[in-house]
Amino acid sequence: MLYLYFSRKAWSAVRLWLFIPSLSVMLSLFSFAPDVQGAANLSAEDPVRIDRVVIEGTIHTRETTLIRLLPRPVPDRFTRAEVDEFERRVRNLSLFDQVDVTQEGALLRVAVREKITLAPILNFTSGSTVQDLNATVGLVEYNMWGTGTQLGGQFNYSQRGPNFEVWLSQHPFEPARWGKEIKGFYNVNGIRFADSPFSWTRNRFGAELELRGPYGYGSPLRYEVLLEVYREAILEEQASRPQPNGYYVGLIPEFMWDRYQWHDLVPRGYRITLELKPGFFFGANQQRHEAKVQYLQGVPLGAMTVLMVNSVAQAVNDTGNPNHSLLLGSIAGIRGLSDNLYRNRAQTYTNLEFRHAVSIAPRWALQGVLFSDVGAFQSFAEDGALRPWKGAVSVGAGFRLIPTFLSNTLVRVDVGQLLAPNQNTLVQFGITQYF
Repeated sequence: MLYLYFSRKAWSAVRLWLFIPSLSVMLSLFSFAPDVQGAANLSAEDPVRIDRVVIEGTIHTRETTLIRLLPRPVPDRFTRAEVDEFERRVRNLSLFDQVDVTQEGALLRVAVREKITLAPILNFTSGSTVQDLNATVGLVEYNMWGTGTQLGGQFNYSQRGPNFEVWLSQHPFEPARWGKEIKGFYNVNGIRFADSPFSWTRNRFGAELELRGPYGYGSPLRYEVLLEVYREAILEEQASRPQPNGYYVGLIPEFMWDRYQWHDLVPRGYRITLELKPGFFFGANQQRHEAKVQYLQGVPLGAMTVLMVNSVAQAVNDTGNPNHSLLLGSIAGIRGLSDNLYRNRAQTYTNLEFRHAVSIAPRWALQGVLFSDVGAFQSFAEDGALRPWKGAVSVGAGFRLIPTFLSNTLVRVDVGQLLAPNQNTLVQFGITQYF
């Protein structure tokens, strides 16, 4: 009866929260509705000539890194909309905590305040047992060679095993360049299931090569393509039936409709991402496909207050092999839900955060957060059979200590209470936002 109560409660919340993305879209229409008179002036405004760009405030960043974000080389004529989009792209590099782009006759002045871009990676999530905790340590430089290129590496204990990855990644905001990212990884994961004694260890060793298409000024549409290859081996077999070894090859296109503007405290706008992952697993001759849709939005409610929405829906094809599945847990999805326990054929979740910050010192802010996560999932049993859908709901609060002079780095503490499908209390530490 207790489970039935929480299950009904979870599904009621799921139906309510599936409405949140459409509600937030309506809010964004009001919060971003253009001024009619201003829009008329913009449409009637002739492009202005810019002969020179002056960059102020950079320390390690090359001036050409910013100038190449313009839609065309200077000298040329630019519209007000193009200058505004140029400023958005400079902000989205996340290398600066202050950006001011002004036009002075034929001069475009770009004044920025550069962050410290060498940052640690550190996250910790408590688990239901010591074996099931998640811990990550690493280091990343967000501005290699002054070009906005990332170079990073991290070690992670997750899914009851060690994981390691390194990557080199170019930013995607140049309008005339194919951005590139290369990543190598090695994973050792303990595969287990709810209400089952069966388990095994899955090893993966592989690499990814991603190409990000030129991001023109004419449309917010961005596109990427990813080639992923890995070797999968099963060790310490304790399953009800053998799981095959083999090689996976996948070619993954990704499309984004990007109207999102990053900010340390008050992001705004929205981004919709569609990711398709057709692939094939040689050795078992299995088709391994996956699809994912993500909706991210920030709705500013004040100068230091924002409502953040993150909604994700994912599914894989049913191969009868739980090694081809999705994970939902506290690391990503529902804070308080056990990690490395629910391997799913399909899942959906929404994270909602109300964030309010106060300035406590120059370039320092303290941000309080109220959050709720809700989702639903259909998991695999150890033999590949599908279980009934379940709902999950959690609520909680936390704070972030944000030094805006550091790139993508803060101190995050979240305390969450899982309400369904069971009760559990979570304490989570990290140095980035949850989403």
